[in-house]
Amino acid sequence: MKINPYEVSGRLDYEKAVKDFGLSIIDEKLKKKMKKVPRLIKNNYFFAHRDFDKILEYHKKGKKFSIVSGRGPSENIHLGHIPLYIFVKELQEIFGCYVFIPFSDDEKFFAKDIDYKTVGKYSIENAKDILALGFDPKKTEIFIDSIHMKSDLYNIAVESAKKLTMSTVKAIYGFKNEQNIGLHFYPAMQAAHILYPTVKYNMPVVVPIGIDQDPHIRAARDVASKIKIKKPASLESRFLPSLTGDAKMGASEMGAIYLKDSPEIVKKKINNSFTGGKDTLKEQEEKGGSPEICPINDYFQILFETEEETKNRKKLCILGKRSCGACKVELIEKINKFLKDHKKKRDKVNIQKFVRD
Repeated sequence: MKINPYEVSGRLDYEKAVKDFGLSIIDEKLKKKMKKVPRLIKNNYFFAHRDFDKILEYHKKGKKFSIVSGRGPSENIHLGHIPLYIFVKELQEIFGCYVFIPFSDDEKFFAKDIDYKTVGKYSIENAKDILALGFDPKKTEIFIDSIHMKSDLYNIAVESAKKLTMSTVKAIYGFKNEQNIGLHFYPAMQAAHILYPTVKYNMPVVVPIGIDQDPHIRAARDVASKIKIKKPASLESRFLPSLTGDAKMGASEMGAIYLKDSPEIVKKKINNSFTGGKDTLKEQEEKGGSPEICPINDYFQILFETEEETKNRKKLCILGKRSCGACKVELIEKINKFLKDHKKKRDKVNIQKFVRD
């Protein structure tokens, strides 16, 4: 599903999406229920939810819950994919919860013109990139559909498939008759991923997602109600924008920074990026910049800064006391350091530690 109807001048109308999807805003009342508020909730990157208040009440009773955060693998991961898993890791640290990361390479095979073995390799490489962020192997399980398919997970998919009607799937996902039947079946497999910890371990589930992935939650909740188990909750995020100024970082060469990019390529992409600055330094100093439309500001805020640091940076920009060039230089340094450190950690990842029999 695309969220493009909510795009306004390169930005998204998140308030309209929240209303249309039946979500709730993460407000101060909900934040006070958390023993520690994750950084990406504090800075409003994860801004909406479905039933997370119920999960917090459940947790206060000393009961465990699980996080499911899947991925449709791609050839290369870019920075737009990373905040989600930084957030999941922080949730695991705060709440001590079990994390289940399924890789839906079968869905990617159904949806794209790509060889099945190749997409399986993408899953392995993507898993290394995600696990390098530092998940606890004792509380984290990965699952690659083409490699690790188990009867208990498939059985959930079978049960889900019987409960999901074609009209429901078409309404939620917008599928057409011309698409292959594998893609039409896949919502049942997606529901199985989401409901697996609940069926297998009797743990309620929270699914952190980008708001454009909300259809998966709606389908899984529909199945959960029909098989009489706890409905999954969700925590939903905004997007990390493209360097070109588009609302969401996608797989474009100059709009995205990939984890494989060299320091020279990172420097080139950021120096050529769209900003919220004025045409000249003099005009910037006189009138100030517009951080609310600047992807450079978003990268600082989402990837690196505390709430207070972001507030100070925006203030200097608006007052014309901070140039776009200075921000770019600092961001280049921070991203290249992150990528260098990440590569070292990635080289040490042992995937087998995260695979369960």
